[in-house]
Amino acid sequence: VFPLLNRIQEVSLKTIVIATDLSPRSDRALRRGLRLAAKLGAHAHVISIVDDAMPEDMVAQLSESVTERLTSHLAALDAPQDASVSVLSGDPVELVSEFAVAREASLLVLGVHRKRGFLDRLRESTSERIVAASLVPVLIVKDFADGDYERILAPVSFSQACAAALRSAAIIAPEAETTSFHVLHVPFAGLTGGTHGTEMSRAVRAETERKREIWMQSSNLPAGYVSPEIIVGSVPQTLASKISQVSPDLIVCGTHERGMAVHKLGSFAADLLRDPPADLLVSPPLAR
Repeated sequence: VFPLLNRIQEVSLKTIVIATDLSPRSDRALRRGLRLAAKLGAHAHVISIVDDAMPEDMVAQLSESVTERLTSHLAALDAPQDASVSVLSGDPVELVSEFAVAREASLLVLGVHRKRGFLDRLRESTSERIVAASLVPVLIVKDFADGDYERILAPVSFSQACAAALRSAAIIAPEAETTSFHVLHVPFAGLTGGTHGTEMSRAVRAETERKREIWMQSSNLPAGYVSPEIIVGSVPQTLASKISQVSPDLIVCGTHERGMAVHKLGSFAADLLRDPPADLLVSPPLAR
C-alpha cells in the first residue's frame, strides 16, 4: 500500500484532469482546476465528451467547435500555457476515467451534476458514476473559485479511503484549517439504557477509540493532522451541526470500501454528491 500512497502524493503536484460540458456548473470546476494547477505547478488537462449517437460528420463538427470554444475560453481565463484540451466522443464515464488513468492524473475535477428531481431517486447521476469508477480523488466544485480553501470539514470512518482524501486535501489546501469527526452509533440503545453512561455505550466508545488509534498510527496521515473527534449521534444530524459550526468551503470524505454496499460509493458519499453543501473532495479506496 505505502508505495502507492507515495506515488499518489508525488504525482499530485503534476497532473490534474478537469472535465467540462461547457455549462456554468462546469465553468466553476474549470476555474478551480486551473487555479489549483497554477498554484501547484501541475499540468492541467481539460477534457470534454460529446455524444457519439450522431452521424460521424456531425460528431466531428461538434468536436471541432467544442475544442475551439474551450481553447478560446482557456486563453480568456489566463490558464497556464501548458494546459491542454481534449474532446472525445462516447460514454463520459468510461472516457473520463480512462483519460485520467492514461494521463496518470492524481486529481479529477468535476462540476456539480444537474439536478433532475425524480430521476435522481431512480438512478445514479453521471457524476456519481464517474466518481465510483475513478481510481484517483475527485473534486466536485460547487462554488466560485474566488480564493484558496480555508476551512475543511472531514467526516471519517477510519478507512484508507478517508486517509487518502485527507492527504489529497493537505496537498490542494495546505493552509486550510481541518476539522474532522467520527460518528459513533450505539447499537440497541433503547434496550440497553441509552447512548451515554451505559455499559454498552462505554464498551462501544472504547472500541471506537481503539480503532481511531490504530488508524492514526497506520494510515500515513498528513503531518499535523489532529485526531478526529468521536461524536455519538446520527451522521446526517452531526454533519449538519458541524457544517453550521465550521462553515466549510471544502468537505472531504472517502468512498465505501465494502463490496456489498447498496451504493458503489456508499450511501453517505452518494448523498453528498447529489447535493453538496460546499465543494466536495471524494477519494476511493487505495486498493482499487
